[in-house]
Amino acid sequence: MTIDVNLPAIPALAAELGGGLAAAQLTVTSFFIGFALGQIFIGPLSDRFGRKPVLLWGIALFVLTSLACLLATDIETLLLLRLLQGLAGATGPILSRAVVRDLFEGPVMARVMSFVMAAFITAPIVAPTIGAGLLALGSWRWIFAFLGLYGLAMLAWTALRLEETRRFPDPGALHPARILAGYRALLGHRRSRRYAIVTILTFVTLIVYLTNLPVIYMALFGVGPGAFALMFALTAVCAAIGSLVNARLVRFFSLPRVIAFGSAGALASGLANLGIAALEPVTAWVLVPGFGAFFFAFSLIVSNSTALALQPHGRMVGSVVSALGVLQTFVPAVIGSLLATFWNGTALPTLITMAVLPLLNLLLLGGSRRTAS
Repeated sequence: MTIDVNLPAIPALAAELGGGLAAAQLTVTSFFIGFALGQIFIGPLSDRFGRKPVLLWGIALFVLTSLACLLATDIETLLLLRLLQGLAGATGPILSRAVVRDLFEGPVMARVMSFVMAAFITAPIVAPTIGAGLLALGSWRWIFAFLGLYGLAMLAWTALRLEETRRFPDPGALHPARILAGYRALLGHRRSRRYAIVTILTFVTLIVYLTNLPVIYMALFGVGPGAFALMFALTAVCAAIGSLVNARLVRFFSLPRVIAFGSAGALASGLANLGIAALEPVTAWVLVPGFGAFFFAFSLIVSNSTALALQPHGRMVGSVVSALGVLQTFVPAVIGSLLATFWNGTALPTLITMAVLPLLNLLLLGGSRRTAS
């Protein structure tokens, strides 16, 4: 919600606060950089003190930073506050995974993670519409006021409904050596490393899409906030459907097979959109079906690759989840920032990236099968 509700306001941010579209796009990537940095400590903190108290403190900080964002008077201040908002916002996605891993494992974990992803994708379905409506009623500042209220609702729900799943706190979880051990466990285990890389590369496509889509649709094609919200929602619906389909597929097929199928589908749809763009489409609508197919395939990858990356590490879930979260957020944020900086007035850099990365995943998965054989 924090990312996507703000997307229709990016041109308005650029106009009011200055810095141009490239700087306004960085309000997305600065959030993700903060999101990555926060994950270094959130998992270990939850291993030490429990999932629920860390989540409550994180949401409270999220509320404060959201309200501070609506008072920003220049783009530099807003970028700093978005980074802090990302630090706080990292608690939700990281600790939701930790809770799932506390309670489930194997294919059952993959199924539950698919439902989590379906809920995660629900926000992009409605968020741009909310953002566009708030923008029409007032200004981009209303969006951050909404996020503050949204955070208060999450805070109340978490306090009243979430049960603690970390039954045995680890007193040594915050020791630097233990935090680094999470990275060693993730990257030192062959299977975990392979599927962590697949997860990271797949999330690069998501961040590149989120960072560049407002400029492609609204600046390049002249799409208004309302139409942008509809296009974005259609793509998000495809991703949500993909998550629900994945929950069924993993009951009948192995997780690696579903990941390979999803990677092939993402490659095909990425190449299709790249071919369409080469024909100089006259409207943005011709790209929507390809984006929808891409993120349907995306949902067949991330839940399963995450489950396989975390599967061997039940005894230090928080640290390993944090390590994966940092890598899958920081690397995409850096690449997304670079693409935003080198915006060349066309959709080609974004579309090329979204075609190349699924190909790298397929090559990685093919290499792992040859090694296993």
